[in-house]
Amino acid sequence: MNYPYESVVVNEEVPVFMLMTTVKYVAMHWHDRIEFLFVLKGKVHVFVGREDYFLQENDLLLINSNEVHGVESDEDNTILLVQIPISFIRKSYKNIEQERFQCQSFLHENQHQYNAIRILLTQLCLSVREKKESYDLKVHSLLLDIIYQLVTNFKVKNQHELKQTSKKNIERMNRITDYIEKHYMHPLTLEELAETEQLTPPYLSRYFQQHMGQTFLKYLNGIRLEHALHFLLETDLPIIQIAMECGFTNLNTFHKLFKDTFHTTPHQYRKNQSKSFTTPRRKKEGIEGYEFVEENDIRYLYNYLKKR
Repeated sequence: MNYPYESVVVNEEVPVFMLMTTVKYVAMHWHDRIEFLFVLKGKVHVFVGREDYFLQENDLLLINSNEVHGVESDEDNTILLVQIPISFIRKSYKNIEQERFQCQSFLHENQHQYNAIRILLTQLCLSVREKKESYDLKVHSLLLDIIYQLVTNFKVKNQHELKQTSKKNIERMNRITDYIEKHYMHPLTLEELAETEQLTPPYLSRYFQQHMGQTFLKYLNGIRLEHALHFLLETDLPIIQIAMECGFTNLNTFHKLFKDTFHTTPHQYRKNQSKSFTTPRRKKEGIEGYEFVEENDIRYLYNYLKKR
């Protein structure tokens, strides 16, 4: 099965992006879609703004549109990832951009409402994979059922509980992260980045922490690490060359960051990982989302439905 980032066209739109994948590291980013992460196997560490969550098998997490988030894991995992564009939801629910949702199954004992979402997501993925006659109608129906579940059971009543990011801030964050993506391989500084936005370095530092949930340096190193993973797994470049080409000042800095994140050295990581696995990378900083390689084995979904 080879359809990473599968999309289904309904009414000349792309209403859903989905894949079943292994996630190792994805730097902080955002997009104009509601995203579900459904852990089928293993564990992952998910960062959403200033919050972070440790998800394990059967956990379900919703990430609101334009919420900054990232994922990392140092162990084997399988995740079903589903993104539903706001533009599609708006056709059936015009107030979607004013709504926020909280769907965090690991915080509640009663799983009835969460199971309804899990089943719909599983059916959605299988419908896309099997592509039976008129499956696009089924996909459309399942998407509307998911939206109905969100609006009736997971809508945040007190909007102060979740802060929405303004359009102006999203535009600024896009400019900032685009600049970092283009210059991460150079000795980029906070002062240089602040100058491009005509801001003072202290202000940008606070702004970055507030809107990205981490410091400028941590984010920059995350982008460098994401690219380094790609080189480690998909090329035979020497590790020192990878470190230099990804913007690390020296090999020791790269080794320390890598070991702190993955609890192993770059050399051992490359040795243990299969060359057939492609590290997850975002196609573009900010709104464009992920680029993953999909898991070949979909038995988890069939087994999940059998248990229900």
